[in-house]
Amino acid sequence: MQKQSLQLMSMLVLLAITTAINYSFFGALGITGVTLLYLLVVVTAAYFCAFIVASVSAFLAFLAINYFFIEPRYTFEVAHLESWVSLVCFLIVSMVIASLVKELKFQTLQSSIATQRAKFARNLAENLALATEINQLLQDSCNLLQNEFDKPVSIVQLDDSGKSYNLATSNSTISNSSTASALTDMPNHGLLKWVSDNGKPISPYTNYWSKSTYWLIPFNRLPSKDPILVVGNIDNDNIQAGGIETYTTIKSCVDQISQAYQRLNNSEKVKHAELVAQSEAIQSALLASISHDMRTPLTSILGAATTLQQPDVAPEQASQLSALIASQARYLASTTENILSLIRLESTIGEQIPMDWQSPEEIIGVVTALYQSRSENQSRGELVDLQVTITEPELLIKANANLLTQALVNLIDNAKQAQSKAAHSSLTNLNQAPILIDVYKIDGRINISVSDFGIGFSETFNASQIKKFSSNNTKGFGLGLSIVQAIAKAHGATFTINNREGGGACATLSFHMPDVGTLLDI
Repeated sequence: MQKQSLQLMSMLVLLAITTAINYSFFGALGITGVTLLYLLVVVTAAYFCAFIVASVSAFLAFLAINYFFIEPRYTFEVAHLESWVSLVCFLIVSMVIASLVKELKFQTLQSSIATQRAKFARNLAENLALATEINQLLQDSCNLLQNEFDKPVSIVQLDDSGKSYNLATSNSTISNSSTASALTDMPNHGLLKWVSDNGKPISPYTNYWSKSTYWLIPFNRLPSKDPILVVGNIDNDNIQAGGIETYTTIKSCVDQISQAYQRLNNSEKVKHAELVAQSEAIQSALLASISHDMRTPLTSILGAATTLQQPDVAPEQASQLSALIASQARYLASTTENILSLIRLESTIGEQIPMDWQSPEEIIGVVTALYQSRSENQSRGELVDLQVTITEPELLIKANANLLTQALVNLIDNAKQAQSKAAHSSLTNLNQAPILIDVYKIDGRINISVSDFGIGFSETFNASQIKKFSSNNTKGFGLGLSIVQAIAKAHGATFTINNREGGGACATLSFHMPDVGTLLDI
C-alpha cells in the first residue's frame, strides 16, 4: 500500500509538470499534441507503476484535458460533441494501452524468469553430471540454489546416534542482507528427525508443521538417514505469490540432486568393496606365498641346524650345511626387505619423496661396487658380470639415490634369475653371460635400461600386468618388478619391459630430462 501511494504521488507530480508544459505551449501543440503528451504519461505510469495507479493517472489526465484545454476552458463542461468523442476516446485508448503495457511487462518478466530458470537448470544439470565427489556435489548444489532463489540453503544429515550435522552450507553472498544469518541456527532437532523418520517434507504447502520457519525437504521419500535440504528465511505470515512455485521448483531440484547423490554414494560403496576385495586378495596371496616360500627355507634352516648339532658331522658336511643356512637366511632377509620396501613405497602414495639431482653414472657405480663386493666372497653370492655403457656421462636426473639403487639391484637380480633359468632349461652356460646396463638420451628423456640373455617375456606382456605376490618362478614372491614399478611411479618416471632381439629382455626406467634453466639454478 505504501509503495502504491509513492507511485501515485510520483504520477501526480509528473501530471502537474506535463500540464504546465501543455498550458505553456498549447498554441503550438494544439489539442492533438496535448493529448499525446498525456497519453505518454499514462504509458509511463502503466510500465513503472501498478495498474490502479495507471488507471488513476489516465482519469486525472482526462480531467486535466477537459478543464484546461476543452472549450469552455477552466470548467468541466463540454461545448461540442466532437470534444466529448475526443475525451472518451482518450480515456478508452489510455486504459487499453495501460492494460497492454502491463501485459507486455508481465510477459517480458515471465520470459526473463524462464530464461533465468533455464540457465539455472542447465548449470544444475551440468553440476550433477560432472560431480565426482559427494561433498563437492552438495556444496555446489547449495550455492546454485541460493544464488537462484536468494535464500540460505543447507544440507544436513542425521547420524546413527540421531545427532544432526551439516554436510554442506551455501557460502555465497545473499542479496537481501536481512537473510544473511538465517541459517546460523539449525532447525529444531525434532523436526529433522521427523522428516528423516517419515520421508515427508515440511513447508507451508504441506499439512505438516506449516508454521515452520524452514522448508525441510528430504532426499528420500522413504524413512532413511539420507540428507535433508534446509531452506531458511521463510516468513509464513507473508508468503509471496510465487512461493508455491519456488517451493515446487526447489523440491524438483532436490529430486535431481538426490539421484546424483545416490549415484555417487553407490559408486563409493562399489569402490570401497573393490578395495576391500583387493586387500583381501593381496592378503590371501601374501599368506599363500608365506606358507610356501617362507616355510621351505625355514624348514631347510631348521633341518641344517639340527644336523649340525649331531656330534658325528663331518667337517665338509658341516661347511655345506652352514652355507645352506647362510643362503636360506639371505633369501629370507631379502624377501622381508622387499615386502617392507613395497609397504613403505605404497604408504607414501600422494606424498613427495626426498629427491635431488643425481648422476646415473654415480648411482650405477654404487651398484657395480655392491656386486663386486658380493663376488669377493663366493659364499655370499655368485659372480655377476655387469657391462655398463653410458653415452653421455654428464647427464643428470631428479631422483632419490637410495630408491633408484634399489630399483637397479632388483632389475639386475631379476635378470640374473632369468639367465639362470634359461641356462638350466637349455643346458647352456648363460650363467656367465653379462648383464647389460645402458644409459642414454632419446626424445627428450633419459633412459636407464637393464638387459639380459634370459628367456624373456610373452609377446603380450607389458609392465602394467605386473602384480604383487605373483611370480613365474617356483621360488619367490614376485616383488622385485613390483617394487621397481612403485619406485618409477614415485619418481614420475615410466617403467617398460620389452623382449630383445635374439633372446632376453630389456627393462627400462625413463626419466624426464631437466630444463636447461633448471640446471643453471643448481
